[in-house]
Amino acid sequence: MSLFLTGARLIIRELLREDLPDLLATYNSNPKYNQLRNGTSTVSLAELEAEYDATISIPSGHWLAITREGTIIGVIHIVLSSENDPKTWVSLLLLHADYQQQGFGKEAVALMEAYCIQHGSQHVHHGVIAHNEPALLFWGRLGYEQYRQVEAPVGRLTQPVLLVAKWLTPTK
Repeated sequence: MSLFLTGARLIIRELLREDLPDLLATYNSNPKYNQLRNGTSTVSLAELEAEYDATISIPSGHWLAITREGTIIGVIHIVLSSENDPKTWVSLLLLHADYQQQGFGKEAVALMEAYCIQHGSQHVHHGVIAHNEPALLFWGRLGYEQYRQVEAPVGRLTQPVLLVAKWLTPTK
């Protein structure tokens, strides 16, 4: 299934394997996040390809490119549900550093939430690395509330992760 979401300033579409070299710049524009996630400040194309292959293998998962005027400015992974977990998850939202704090993340999440509502999701869950204060503030401003802390693998590291969720309200 091909997914295509249009917002005021963004288009979110299925990310293709051939998009990964362009997406690499987004990952590597976020050295602090990479350090939190992997213990190194950069990500290689091979690591990104492995992550893509793992995510794309989830039947209800989507690896999505966040684009602005035809340029990939970010990525979002969503899983509507799976055999092991009926919850809807955003497993990653990452914007290129040049596009952060300009409302693009908020718009991307709003588009994703509307899509999830259309597909019957009542809530969306996300895991935030406990030491990633900017991400915790971002998700909190969008109405996501913490409900549990777990130790979980994130990238190459296992660390404290705060699970957050938001109840979705269908629009009429």
